Amino acid sequence: MSNAEVIREQALALATSGTDLDQAVRELERSAAGRRVAVVRARQQIETLGDDTEQPGTVRAIELLDEVLVRLPA
Repeated sequence: MSNAEVIREQALALATSGTDLDQAVRELERSAAGRRVAVVRARQQIETLGDDTEQPGTVRAIELLDEVLVRLPA
């Protein structure tokens, strides 16, 4: 399993678990370990692998990954 796949699965799990935003983002940042590309790829996978983007968990997962990208250095 690639880093992006791990981050994608974690983002989806955190999104549906109701974890606090800051805590969820910190966990994803820790998993990403500064690998911005893995976060971008995880976000792309959610959109392109057929995950239903209309589902609240999927939308929140994308929002979590977007927040991680804001916090990671460019």
